[in-house]
Amino acid sequence: MNPNYSEFKFPCMKGHPWHKFFANFVPPEAIDLVSTLFQYSPNLRLTALEACSHPFFDELRDPDTCLLSGKPLPPLFNFTFKELESASPELVRRLLPEH
Repeated sequence: MNPNYSEFKFPCMKGHPWHKFFANFVPPEAIDLVSTLFQYSPNLRLTALEACSHPFFDELRDPDTCLLSGKPLPPLFNFTFKELESASPELVRRLLPEH
């Protein structure tokens, strides 16, 4: 990607799907999250807020979810206005639990 090294050509390598490595012991939502976070092109990667709103974390938005000790979860969705001001209304809806 450095224009000063345009004469060097990396070999073309075919990628391997994440599910081939982790299919037996990783939930599909986790594989989807990781695959979108590890996109080569920055334009295709999830933003931090998009990652937080991913279905992998839906359980954390469930009001009945608690820690293994039985204690309630710490405040996870106490975003500031500044953190959410650039987010679309749809993203904010997905990110913040209804309770």
